[in-house]
Amino acid sequence: MTVVKQSLNSIRRVDPLIYFSVIVFLLSLVSIDIYFRKSSVSTIDSTVCSTLSADAKALQAAIQGNTITSEDAQHICSILNRRNYQDDKHCGSIVGHLPSKDSWKLLNAAGKEHDPWMQMKWVGKPAKCRVKGHVIEALDDVNNFRRGYSLKYIWDVEDKTHILPWLLGSRQDLNSRKRRVLLDLGGNMFNTSIQWFMRMYPCDFTEVHVFEVDKSLFQFPKEAYIESSNVAEQNMLAVTVNETPRIPKWMIDRMKLYNVFVSDSDDPEKNAWNITRFIKEELRLTAQDTVVVKMDIEGSEWAILKRWTEDPEMADIVDELFVEIHYTDYSMGGFGWFQFEDHNREQAVHLLAGLRAKGFFAHAWP
Repeated sequence: MTVVKQSLNSIRRVDPLIYFSVIVFLLSLVSIDIYFRKSSVSTIDSTVCSTLSADAKALQAAIQGNTITSEDAQHICSILNRRNYQDDKHCGSIVGHLPSKDSWKLLNAAGKEHDPWMQMKWVGKPAKCRVKGHVIEALDDVNNFRRGYSLKYIWDVEDKTHILPWLLGSRQDLNSRKRRVLLDLGGNMFNTSIQWFMRMYPCDFTEVHVFEVDKSLFQFPKEAYIESSNVAEQNMLAVTVNETPRIPKWMIDRMKLYNVFVSDSDDPEKNAWNITRFIKEELRLTAQDTVVVKMDIEGSEWAILKRWTEDPEMADIVDELFVEIHYTDYSMGGFGWFQFEDHNREQAVHLLAGLRAKGFFAHAWP
């Protein structure tokens, strides 16, 4: 007790000025902390807060399924694009979407280098930049775009196996929109591409528009589908069933055929239609619709795609683009590709990279 009393007496004898100084010092520290916190907040550009607010509003409307304006839709696309570019400062330009120099070439260093994408992978590697907020396959700077055929995994030059893992329809729900449109520009025959999209693409298309100028090629399939009989009988010997069920009538009714040339301008004398005008004015497609485009039009794609890269509205309208870009290529010489002497492979890669940089979820077809 004596020790405690002595301690209390010594505290009472401390000059009150010391107490006051300690309190002032502590208050000063608190004031300094508050000042720097406010300063760091004030350095944020006021537009950031408004942008975040607008982003939240637009995304919430989309998630809740509310009706959104075309301006809201475009704003949502811009949100996705900003997210796309945040990983790499170059993803907003063509540079970010071009393959790295010699990225696919196998380094011959006495077996010291191992490249699974050159030695065993049928499917391509993922690109470093996303498109529309999603991962997409990297562009190939060495082989023809047809990986399976170029790497001699398959004899079929039209094989599409390498495309399947990268479909946008597998990454987001494209069935939630009322209009779901497939445009096949250069339909050829029914089993060339239309049948593949109907069976393999994860979207129930409400409209299918097929362009094929040669009337002798594309023919509507015969309708035949009975659900109760479309089941293979049990086979104890496990014999593979090779019969393919035909297309049902209701799906055929959704198709429309146009025997005209797909072009960048209207030319009645040449029976050519401006496909951009057709999409915007006749079909009146918007960013609120699901739109998948396959393009194989024997060289006419260059002028059309150049226009599309200069038209931000088209990148919003088209959800996914599959395009066969024609150029002089020896591996495709047997298929008549020597006639496309105005363009080379490097230009084709740059065109695809440019489309992606503008927001097109674009693949080389097939």
